[in-house]
Amino acid sequence: MFKRITGAVSVTAAGVLLAGCTSAGPSSDQPGTAISAGASHAPTTVTVWTFNHLPNEVAAFKATLARLHAKYPWLTVKFVPNKDDAAYTKAVAAGDPPDVFISSAPDNVAKFCYNGTVADIGPYLASAKIDTAKTFPAATLAYTRYQDKQCALPLLTDAFALYYNKQMFKAAGITKPPTTLAELTADAKKLTVRNADGSIKTYGFVPRSDYDVNRYLFTGAHSGTEFYDKDGRTTFGSDAKWQQLLKWDQELIDYYGEADVQGFVGRYQPHADDSGNPLLTGAAAMEYDGEWHVGEIASEKKDFDYGVVPMPVLDGSSGTYGAGSTLGTVAYLSAGSKHKQEAFFALQQLTTDTTFLNTLADTVYNIPTTFAALKAWDKRDDPHWKPFVDIFENENSTYKTLTPAGIEDMDTWRAFLLDFEQGKVKSAASGLAGVGKKIDDLNSESGQ
Repeated sequence: MFKRITGAVSVTAAGVLLAGCTSAGPSSDQPGTAISAGASHAPTTVTVWTFNHLPNEVAAFKATLARLHAKYPWLTVKFVPNKDDAAYTKAVAAGDPPDVFISSAPDNVAKFCYNGTVADIGPYLASAKIDTAKTFPAATLAYTRYQDKQCALPLLTDAFALYYNKQMFKAAGITKPPTTLAELTADAKKLTVRNADGSIKTYGFVPRSDYDVNRYLFTGAHSGTEFYDKDGRTTFGSDAKWQQLLKWDQELIDYYGEADVQGFVGRYQPHADDSGNPLLTGAAAMEYDGEWHVGEIASEKKDFDYGVVPMPVLDGSSGTYGAGSTLGTVAYLSAGSKHKQEAFFALQQLTTDTTFLNTLADTVYNIPTTFAALKAWDKRDDPHWKPFVDIFENENSTYKTLTPAGIEDMDTWRAFLLDFEQGKVKSAASGLAGVGKKIDDLNSESGQ
């Protein structure tokens, strides 16, 4: 859930106490098994932190926690919104972590798992007879596991696709959306409109990696590449497709001119998710975005005539067309929790309850993360939402392999991409080899 409609309203950390008292007991004495839903249990309070903070999001959580308490009166949940990974890390270091933490992104899953911040949920899932492969689509398991450990559970997900203006396509004589990056470039040029003075009125497609969510164009899903090989080493220096991807990127930027692209990013980055979005204003004919944009368009310009299709893939990688980058919210069980059984029970309900998942998905314009919730979701066959559901369920959709370096590998990669796009890297081959080594060294230092 990287983006969705946001606002200036912030909910301060507050508790939702649903009656009950706290049980005690040292962490070392806790059984690694799940609680039987039908068994009686001593009153227990667990704390759940989440990054969510908008009033409608908080309301969705409160409603579910109220239902949970009504069904299981022994369980009280203290709900604390507006907490990020940094706040969680600080609480862990202070020896006072929440029992459950819900993060907006999966990049630190391997890091938290490797350093013992979070518990392996596998034994609890086995005890509860929850088969993850039959419960959660494979795309979610790719970013919630590390070295055969189930380090987190998914709680809503994002997929990314190509949005396009149907009227602009028709006016340009384009009868179908592109499926390869070469076709995308050709269409982008046809769709580009210049003013009399040569300035650009409408961009066909702007690929620069620092605009909106374009960074996910460069993680491998759209180029038939893997970020890491089977030995955990980057493939930037060994797989020629990375050079082909950068060549495509640079050639389209050069077509517009670096200064014009810089101007586009500077002007529209602050409006990627509001009524000033370039697709909605006519400043762009196509853009790469997440599923939440469907909800934003419905709110900002409901009569807008647009289509959604899988992102085109690098030429020669046509077999992967239809797949895409997928990643989303993750929910952790803290290793330092004094109530792991009870905390897992709450975590299990939040991540598998169909009513909650679909209500929250509708609230934040994301995709539910269990097969049961997807089957019951009333939006799965909507012409704008269906492409994202199909991408999410595609067996080739995934996110890059996670490492103990956490988000640092992506930060390093993103910095390189921008340097390349701005002409600070003269040779793609040597630049790729260099950033690959830098990330490999980073992972080695982190323990991989």
